[in-house]
Amino acid sequence: MIIKKFYILGGLVIISFTSPVFSQNTSTGGAINTNDGRVFLSPKRTIAPSEIIDGSPYYNGNDFKKVFISGYSKNVQDLRYNSYSDEMEFSDGSDVFSINKESGMIVNFTTLNKIYECVSYNIEGRDKFGYLVQLVINPDKYSLYKKEKTELLKGEKSPNGITKDRNDYFVKDKELYILKNKDAFISFPKSKKEFMNKFNNSQMEVYLKQNNINFKKESDLIKLISYMNTL
Repeated sequence: MIIKKFYILGGLVIISFTSPVFSQNTSTGGAINTNDGRVFLSPKRTIAPSEIIDGSPYYNGNDFKKVFISGYSKNVQDLRYNSYSDEMEFSDGSDVFSINKESGMIVNFTTLNKIYECVSYNIEGRDKFGYLVQLVINPDKYSLYKKEKTELLKGEKSPNGITKDRNDYFVKDKELYILKNKDAFISFPKSKKEFMNKFNNSQMEVYLKQNNINFKKESDLIKLISYMNTL
């Protein structure tokens, strides 16, 4: 499998190339011309791992889906989100590429009703750069994001030689909800008590009681932040 990155410069699609952490690369050099006239430069061929990995790193399924990206062609390639490598991927029919991450890029999966934003942020003292799902956007007050993650877990050898060995496998990790206030990012509080410790507001306390907000329910978190933005 070939994994490549692209960016657009003056209407020309230029590609650079990387690979997943569990792969190896060999550069083939030169350029590849596609049927629509775009040019991919400096290809690196990915050597697929010899072991079988179960499950999928694609959070919304393996299929490539229609997207809209502001500032890009309306006919931009269909994409899929790899939540293990934190990459947006597309296919030219035979090879797989990953698009170049650009801070502020917004990828709207129109058929999923889901919008990803490429964000550079610091949370809990660590600098991050990657795709977050937009849940509530308000640049002047509070915005709510969700980080989707997939882990690669180690398989196990059969203890008795009768049952089959278990392959390494992908599994969805628990989503991380992130609250942004202007340029500051924090992990969203996991309970009412933790929330009130951060936001000591009598109106918020009344709202939490009257609406029975469940901090494990995404729709309730969206309601809560939407209400905060009205205060």
